[in-house]
Amino acid sequence: MHQSRIDLLKITQVQDVQVEKSQEKLTGTLHLTVHNMIFNYPEGELWIPYSIIHTVERRPVSLQSGRHPLYIRCRDFLVITLSILKDTETQDVYESIQKLACVSSIDQLYAYAYQPQPKFTANNGWTIYDPLKEYERMGVGTKNDNWRFTTINRDYTYSPTYPRTLVVPSKISDNVLNYAAKYRSKARIPALSYLHWYNMATITRSSQPMVGFKQARSIQDEKLIEAIFASNVPTGPSGQIIYGSTAANLIIDARPMANAMGNVARGAGTENMENYRNCKKTYVAIDNIHVMRDSLAKMCDGKRKRKIIRLIKRDADNKQTQTRDCLSVAMQGTETGGQVSRSGLQRSNWVKHIATVLEGVESIVKNVHVYNSHVLVHCSDGWDRTAQLVSISELCLDPYYRTFEGFQILIEKEWISFGHKFADRCGHLSNDKYFVNLAYTGNAATNTIKDMQNKFYKSNYYQRETSPVFHQFLDCVYQLLQQSPTRFEFNEQMLIELHYHVYSCQFGTFLFNCEAERTHHHPQNKTYSIWDYFNSNRDKFTNDLYDPQKDKILVEDGGVLFPNHGNIKYWSGLFGRKEEEVNEPILYGVASHPLADSL
Repeated sequence: MHQSRIDLLKITQVQDVQVEKSQEKLTGTLHLTVHNMIFNYPEGELWIPYSIIHTVERRPVSLQSGRHPLYIRCRDFLVITLSILKDTETQDVYESIQKLACVSSIDQLYAYAYQPQPKFTANNGWTIYDPLKEYERMGVGTKNDNWRFTTINRDYTYSPTYPRTLVVPSKISDNVLNYAAKYRSKARIPALSYLHWYNMATITRSSQPMVGFKQARSIQDEKLIEAIFASNVPTGPSGQIIYGSTAANLIIDARPMANAMGNVARGAGTENMENYRNCKKTYVAIDNIHVMRDSLAKMCDGKRKRKIIRLIKRDADNKQTQTRDCLSVAMQGTETGGQVSRSGLQRSNWVKHIATVLEGVESIVKNVHVYNSHVLVHCSDGWDRTAQLVSISELCLDPYYRTFEGFQILIEKEWISFGHKFADRCGHLSNDKYFVNLAYTGNAATNTIKDMQNKFYKSNYYQRETSPVFHQFLDCVYQLLQQSPTRFEFNEQMLIELHYHVYSCQFGTFLFNCEAERTHHHPQNKTYSIWDYFNSNRDKFTNDLYDPQKDKILVEDGGVLFPNHGNIKYWSGLFGRKEEEVNEPILYGVASHPLADSL
């Protein structure tokens, strides 16, 4: 297999290659390997794994330099233009990248060839998350006997996209679960995500109910949710449940109401609250994956004039060692001297989307911690918006998840184990849709090239299932880190590198759509875990401001963070921008942020 990939290299080295860098150019040698494109120049090296490449455009020859440009956009918002002297070499480079970046199976990705040098000092990344141990830490079976582990999904046939280990109310039998599964999309039944240390209130997660036009109901689903919502309700002297002590139980539908209702035509929809006791339902109105993808594209593109971002110098182990300015489309400048287009940022609505997620999180945190009540969260399938709301809420509620180890376990539990579709959302198995050859357009005007680009990038074939769902999660964590800088053991750099490596495919951690896929492929035997990388370089990713004593001061917040969804800013560091370039200061108590009016 490896040898056949080598055969796809039509060229391995090109000398006298120019990389555009702002208004200057770097000159060096381009090397192509099976998994990386490496540019050597006098000051260092630039490593770009093919997996992280988003699009490659072969553009017409430059009339000024006579060179042939390749315009390469990466998923970490790095954009470079390679300018090569010979047309034949340019075509060979273009075709080699195209063939090597387009993989048809998981085991062709970079992770299956990557070998760290030097070896990692940590080696427990694949076993860092033990569901039995983690749920027992929360109190299942130790502080609370109202919950139990079930093996109903031990072979992933009950719900193929759910974890093998599920936690459900003790009073609900597996027989009831079998019937309840028929009522939830993809059998993703309400299951325990979080048991709150303070009051045993819970966060559970699921997919949408299969209501449909006939307003179908499921007695078993209703019993399951009733048992969840009664799991910390006190009982009277004769054992009767005392209702009213958890008066704020919530079912949170993460979708806009119109979207939820629209799913009725597909046989699904949202809960009929006449059938569910002692709770109410709210909509958070987080838009779907297609809206979020378009929002990120608008934030990145702006108007195409001057574009500046960092050039990351990476060594052979792909670690960041130096940052520089580089040509990019991320946070692009306008005609006014490379300044960020604030109007373009505003039109993207990106900050508005982040604020909506955090507003939903704020509601969940208050419900659980302040009102001693339970929250069930779902969207459509329960692996995108649900994962965002549940994981960020847990981060706010439990100081453990804000530690270096706890954050890793949180991601393993709520994103990987509960089935966020990393392979689909990140586009790991890409194909020819990411490549366009504009070199032979004859005397066509620039507008013709733009038309070709627009038609290409806006086609449904190109869009598919990719979406920056995990990116938004990291952005929300960044917002919390900015709002409470002493409450997190990890730093912003860890978030930036998590974003990079989700797309780099350098590690086996984020390659699959669900736990069953990961179990089938056995990546622990063939690839490295990203947690071994972070734990081997812990000093680099530790927050110097972290003060764990703050979480023990009960007169303040008792270790619980309440996000401020009205105080959101652009994550300048992810785009290699300076803070003042994208976030205006607040003057005289009035927010001058470009999106202040829209929040």
